[in-house]
Amino acid sequence: MNNSASISYIFSSFIGLTRTCHQRCGYCSFFEEDAPLLSLEDLRKKMIEISSRNATEVVLVSGETPQEYPHIQIELHRNGFSSYTDYLLAACEMALEHNLLPVLSAGYLDEFTAERFVEAGCSVRINLVSSSLSKPGQALEKARGRNPSGGKASIEALHKAGIPYSAGFVVGIGETEEERLKFIREIGRFCTADPYLQDVRIVPFQPGSSCAMSSRPPLPFESIKTVLQVAREAFPVHHISIPPYLFYRYPALAKDGLNDLGSVPILTGDPSYPEFEVPSFETMKARLEKANIVLFERGSLCTPAALNRPEIASALTHTRAIIERRNASGLNLIDNEHCFVCGTRNENGLNIPMKESVKDHTCTFSWTPGPAFQGYAGIVHGGILSTLMDEAMAHAVMNNSIVAVTADMRIRFHRPTPVGIPLKFVATRVGQRKNLHFARASVLMPDGTVLAEAEGRFAEI
Repeated sequence: MNNSASISYIFSSFIGLTRTCHQRCGYCSFFEEDAPLLSLEDLRKKMIEISSRNATEVVLVSGETPQEYPHIQIELHRNGFSSYTDYLLAACEMALEHNLLPVLSAGYLDEFTAERFVEAGCSVRINLVSSSLSKPGQALEKARGRNPSGGKASIEALHKAGIPYSAGFVVGIGETEEERLKFIREIGRFCTADPYLQDVRIVPFQPGSSCAMSSRPPLPFESIKTVLQVAREAFPVHHISIPPYLFYRYPALAKDGLNDLGSVPILTGDPSYPEFEVPSFETMKARLEKANIVLFERGSLCTPAALNRPEIASALTHTRAIIERRNASGLNLIDNEHCFVCGTRNENGLNIPMKESVKDHTCTFSWTPGPAFQGYAGIVHGGILSTLMDEAMAHAVMNNSIVAVTADMRIRFHRPTPVGIPLKFVATRVGQRKNLHFARASVLMPDGTVLAEAEGRFAEI
């Protein structure tokens, strides 16, 4: 590819620990005063699921100092913790156990709290604001310590403790252009040579229905473009990202300094912005390729100071191997639960529990087609039957343990399939040669009549 550019991203997942927060930032869509605390049992289930899908990091999203609320204190006690910091330390340890690099996004940390995380193996996200905005009606009127100096103090605390961090600039919440650009340059002078600074994020305000500033329009493209240009000048050697789900025109910013998309929560979405759908890897890749830009995956840690920590050695080796394999293959087979047949997060899909239907390389399930799936009146569309037999054979081959893609299929329709009748689908793996698997599938009426059959070959990845 001639004259092409490159943009990186991190295959991440986000977990919301609690939405309870002592801040009242007007631009925030995350806060809920009485939100519960995620139990350790539920946290572990999420970690196992995320790890099984080969994410390389997990961002632990939380309100700031939620322990000020009695219901959080009660939940901490029930979980066996004397403080919220202990809970966060346990979450970081759990992430490393599942070969996920932990990232804390829990507001500003003071010097005393930061020291508790020295050996936790985590990195920290700091979202910085460029203006106090504390007057009545402004974005930070009801926030405490959320101002430019508070952000710098948090950076100093992390640097002193030797904890890696990511600096995010929240823009478009009411600050003037002069304030935001001056502050970016100031932080650049303040910490661009800091070995613990990993990357820089531009976080453009997007109005959510639950935030106090829901009627405020986001910054226009030209303003974001200027922010990127100034950030590139202030941080000439760092990854500079913008969330692809918060700014759709990200491909057009590559020539203005954008070289990264940061942590993209493809599997989980971003609990801080629940109304904004996170694009899949293939969608991002296709949009960037139109602009002659190559998308590739990177790790979340970039400097020797962050990488050379013994507590992350095992997880780091594991994630590096995953990234190398994915970048070498050129094919990212990511199950984000949006599969048309079995995806639980696809509102327009069939939601058939395929994984639960597999036993010993045989997949069996029932499905009753409605009129929405017909071709001719009263007859199920052959393409739908082909899709379901393909999916059944693939799951029979994979048996919940390997990953494979369809190489080819041959289908025979014996008779019309009526709408409204419960159909039985049976698929079985019948052979294997090296990395090529063979399977057969049938569609049957309740009385055993065979309506359609298929044979397929599946290439193991």
